[in-house]
Amino acid sequence: IRDRPGSREEAGDLAILLWLQRFRTPEMVAATWLLLDRNLSTFSSAVGAELGTATPALKSGLESFMAPVNAAYREIKQQRARVRPYLAHPELRPCLPPEDTGSFPSGHAVWFRATAELLADLLPERRERLERVGRQGGANRVLCGVHYPSDVEAGQRLGADSALQIIASPQWQVFRRDPALQAELKRLRAVPAKALPPMLR
Repeated sequence: IRDRPGSREEAGDLAILLWLQRFRTPEMVAATWLLLDRNLSTFSSAVGAELGTATPALKSGLESFMAPVNAAYREIKQQRARVRPYLAHPELRPCLPPEDTGSFPSGHAVWFRATAELLADLLPERRERLERVGRQGGANRVLCGVHYPSDVEAGQRLGADSALQIIASPQWQVFRRDPALQAELKRLRAVPAKALPPMLR
């Protein structure tokens, strides 16, 4: 089990965290705060338009589909009860707010990856940009030492698998055809590629 305390895999995770802690820059740390919150607006730069309050049908629909996904990863957290790396290893100094929930899997990685995949299904012309945000939302958790790399890897897999199941469901197909959603997607698609803002690397 990769998240077993004292395992070889945990030692590898710790080595990565210590290396990142040594070489992360203030600019890198500042960028992680841009993806701190799990809300739809964090993907706005990927589509070149405000997501969230300006897209109520999209926001409401995604929240409904993500609710059981969020419940599933929280249950796993409780079952596994993995201690956060900065609590198990005092030499680690987190650069994002500490949390008191379990470490495995990373909820941010689940949410960002699943949301990115769902948005990419609706806006395939922005897939690469959306997936970049989806990956970075999890990677930031490792850079700042609030999760082990294996927490984020598990979260990314859970998020991707959950999105695949949602996209294959009849409920998602009904949602995709919703007139209010289609009107919002039409406005988003109207943003020309040359108007898209640069993405964080």
